[in-house]
Amino acid sequence: MPRRLILHAGPHKTGTSALQAVLRQQSFSAFYYPRTGQWPDGAHHNLVFSLIPELRRPDAEALEPELLLEQLQAELAEVQHDTLLISSEFLSLGCAARVVAWLVEQGIAQPDGIRALLVERELRSRAASHYNQAVKDPYVGETRSPQQWLKEEEAKLRFEPMIEDLEAAGLGVEVLAYEPAESLVHRALKVAGAIDGELPDQIPWTNTSMSEAVLMALLEVNRTVRDPQERQIRRNALFATISPAFLASSPDLFSGH
Repeated sequence: MPRRLILHAGPHKTGTSALQAVLRQQSFSAFYYPRTGQWPDGAHHNLVFSLIPELRRPDAEALEPELLLEQLQAELAEVQHDTLLISSEFLSLGCAARVVAWLVEQGIAQPDGIRALLVERELRSRAASHYNQAVKDPYVGETRSPQQWLKEEEAKLRFEPMIEDLEAAGLGVEVLAYEPAESLVHRALKVAGAIDGELPDQIPWTNTSMSEAVLMALLEVNRTVRDPQERQIRRNALFATISPAFLASSPDLFSGH
């Protein structure tokens, strides 16, 4: 039986990792969060990568669509919920229509009433966190300076095109404000249908940004080391030797000071 569908489309650096960690660890009465297609942190990146090859990362565990469908159908055969929640920041990058079309064609999702949830964060604050993540990720291995990165990537971070893309796919779009960040996970869960008694007492602290000293040191590592595994080793060593290793990202990163 096709289910109702909620897509949490991120975008990147809007509290997604904390929300996905809760969804991965906990069950909710109003919706089911599939295990199939999950990334290690709980996001459904592998589901998206299986259906959208051009977005795949080198470390993705993508499946052929036929195998993805087989695993998803087997999992859902044991599930009574009539609503599915799927979460991946990559759904904000113009591929939501293709993912939804596949889920509908395969009888996983109902074609009508599909909801998309987006979180809006102030652009430069999100850009600072996004840049930090690009440097930290050994498979991305960002090498551009903060100023050059912002100049070349800012248009891709704009929020309005994400809404337009989701609406063009026929989805109803609900937008949550990122701030206050402390209540974001609870607010997102309630929009999805969670009840008060199901809301977690503590929100996991996940995927935090690096301090500027670590970030700049790792930027130099990315510029000189090509192997992702070696970058990972160097990154972990920097985390262990420079204190503080983690701080909230600041838009001042782009000031050039």
